[in-house]
Amino acid sequence: MQKKVSAIVVNWNGIKFLPDCLSSLFNQTYKELEVIVVDCVSKDESVPFIMTNYPRTKVIELKQDFGPPYAINLAARQAQGEYILILNNDVYLPENLVAVMVHELEKDENCVINPAELNWEGEYQRAGCTDPWISSQLYKIFKPSGYMPSYPSTACCLSTKEVLQKITLNENLFMYEDTEWGWHLHLKGVKLKVMLNSYFLHKCEGTIGNSPKSAFINGRTPLATMCICFKFSTLCILLPFFTIYYYLHPKKLGYLLIKGRLVPFFKGFFSFFRRLPLFLQDRRRVQKDRKIGDLELFKIIIGSIDFQKKAKDNWDILNQKIEPKNFAKEQWLTA
Repeated sequence: MQKKVSAIVVNWNGIKFLPDCLSSLFNQTYKELEVIVVDCVSKDESVPFIMTNYPRTKVIELKQDFGPPYAINLAARQAQGEYILILNNDVYLPENLVAVMVHELEKDENCVINPAELNWEGEYQRAGCTDPWISSQLYKIFKPSGYMPSYPSTACCLSTKEVLQKITLNENLFMYEDTEWGWHLHLKGVKLKVMLNSYFLHKCEGTIGNSPKSAFINGRTPLATMCICFKFSTLCILLPFFTIYYYLHPKKLGYLLIKGRLVPFFKGFFSFFRRLPLFLQDRRRVQKDRKIGDLELFKIIIGSIDFQKKAKDNWDILNQKIEPKNFAKEQWLTA
């Protein structure tokens, strides 16, 4: 008896990606599959397109965009499946991927599963995710061995509904919540696993890109994530180093200034302090009943760089280059 899987796709103005994403879902060999699209107030014709061309899809239309974490948590509560597959709208899944992921999760349900992530040209990108803020500098000093990602790629990951309901995505972050979710999973003893014998294709940040909105969220999220996940003593030690490296590094400031994103980036930084009471509430929830200390968490975070290096080497050994997908989006855009 197959366990039911509920695939949750968060959509915002993604009509150019939906034909490939949804077609790849409905073409899966795994048939106990429920498809849910949460539309975050799209201005394009996404919803009519889905209803016309993919009538088996359950569509949840939001009246206000509260961000992907809210959309995923909402859909997970309504999902019928025992397993939850979280997807971006700009992904394409090989037809056997869900079956392979389910088989792996059934071996140990205290896990979040990622396949290897490739770009649309079929080129290897990553296996889960490394910490984007502090690990690259600290790895040069400590170089710990890594055995799992820092956090899962929520572009395509599978977990049980039970895990997702116990360790929900943080709705106060609005976006780029996956780092905090991954650290939260580590703290509560949930393992992150990457399957290098399978893959999905992803057009990274296909809808939001490097926009001012993205810069604003990037200015706030790192501080909020560390505030929520680390102990107070760790924060006192880490914050001076992190502020200089992440917020005041000349190369980063120059890049943001050239791209016109410096102002929204620092608006995001100051919005952290305005929303601090909310993040302190999140902190109390995450710190309660944590199973590992900050030192072990740091080993995982910094070691994720070593894990990525080994994963890339293993991918090169195990796999031939994947042929680029002939995406339907090109037909849709020119139709």
